[in-house]
Amino acid sequence: MFKKAFATLALLATATLSQATPVYVGSYQVDDGPSWTTNPTVYSATEAAALLFGGVASDYDISTISSNIANINHLGWYTIWGIGGGTAFNEDFKLDLGLPGYNAPGGANTAISAYTDDNAIGAQYTNYVFRVSSLASDSNNVPEPSSLALFGVALAGLAAARKKKAD
Repeated sequence: MFKKAFATLALLATATLSQATPVYVGSYQVDDGPSWTTNPTVYSATEAAALLFGGVASDYDISTISSNIANINHLGWYTIWGIGGGTAFNEDFKLDLGLPGYNAPGGANTAISAYTDDNAIGAQYTNYVFRVSSLASDSNNVPEPSSLALFGVALAGLAAARKKKAD
């Protein structure tokens, strides 16, 4: 019974400690990126965040609304080759139907990127970036003291119960 309780407690503690709270790290406008012709790479919103703020795309959540974590909508603003304005897509979306790296435009709707100077121009096409990496991949993310204290109290309780059973 104690082994089962300890295993359950350890699993819950690991899940609690590995969850990360999103932290706002900055923003970028779609048109801050290079033009299609000078850097033909197509980026998802999370790939652009990793390029600008470091890490990997999976470290980030994106919002089109604001820098408030309550407003994270997992959407990013994108520019579409040959189409005016900007369009919101999922944060990990990108499209490249041209040659690899999109260095040969194939016409309207053949490339969609969240970080390219093209048709999505202006502050209204700002992507807000939140870092959400977990403890496993981010050594700077430290568990809250209350989580550690709760885990310690639970371990002490299990040890005391086991000692009492042994007596």
